[in-house]
Amino acid sequence: MDPFENFFYFLEVEREYSKNTISAYKNDLRSFKEFLNGKDPLKVTKRDIFEFLMKLSKRRLRPTTLRRKISSVRSFYAFLLKEGKIENDPTVDISLPKKDKRLPEVLSLEEIEKILNVIPENSFRGKRDRAIVELLYSCGLRVSELTGLKVKDIDMENGFLKCFGKGSKERIVPFGERAKDVLKEYLKERGKKNITSEYLFVSRKGERILRQFINAILNKYAKKARIRKKVHPHMLRHSFATHLLERGADLRSVQELLGHVDISTTQIYTHLTKERLREVYLSSHPLWRKENGNKKSHSSNS
Repeated sequence: MDPFENFFYFLEVEREYSKNTISAYKNDLRSFKEFLNGKDPLKVTKRDIFEFLMKLSKRRLRPTTLRRKISSVRSFYAFLLKEGKIENDPTVDISLPKKDKRLPEVLSLEEIEKILNVIPENSFRGKRDRAIVELLYSCGLRVSELTGLKVKDIDMENGFLKCFGKGSKERIVPFGERAKDVLKEYLKERGKKNITSEYLFVSRKGERILRQFINAILNKYAKKARIRKKVHPHMLRHSFATHLLERGADLRSVQELLGHVDISTTQIYTHLTKERLREVYLSSHPLWRKENGNKKSHSSNS
């Protein structure tokens, strides 16, 4: 079997990775396979890996994208070494580029309300779309987790849902009364259409909706609400975490709610809340504003 296919089989069967994760590995390794141009991956040298990296660098990829692609190639060769297919790992001395330290962009509560307010409530489509946006923000779900939700995963009585995150890891997430009311309205409308799909969010024909669809509807409503940001579904997850921390939630709880394995992944939101606090301070504190105003007046008089 092809070494790449062996690797993907290993990720699916032994590691039990989700389809989305495996798809990401396939996309990352596709460019590497194209670079090899028929060369046996078992005979790749350090020089080949270096040349591949040089080719990637010319594409001016974002550091996060570059890190992911290099990491995928390293994982592939770590697998081949473990399986005894190669004697030396050609990626062993390859270091990953520094992480992109840009903070994630979030929506304010006011902006989220604006988006919700432009979604019509008198149709199947409107009630479904409102429920989608409510759950993305109320539960901090990833898009893949949302599209994978099944009707049986919703515990309406207790206000909890069960979702499956990265690596098919299950977690339980609570949702509030407003999200519960919106969900009830959507399920009632869905029942009128006699939709039998096991998946929670479906098209009017009863077909499971895809992640691209979620991105499209969110963009549509954001434009309608005149939000001057490029809104994407993950921004609601960022907003969920940031707003919780701003209101006193502890980091461990937010980590659990987001399904992060490593708390360092969650800590980026503490940096974000600190930055927002600084902005509020600089724009609002009377002494700082007074001192800053004096400096400006001195400079204008000089």
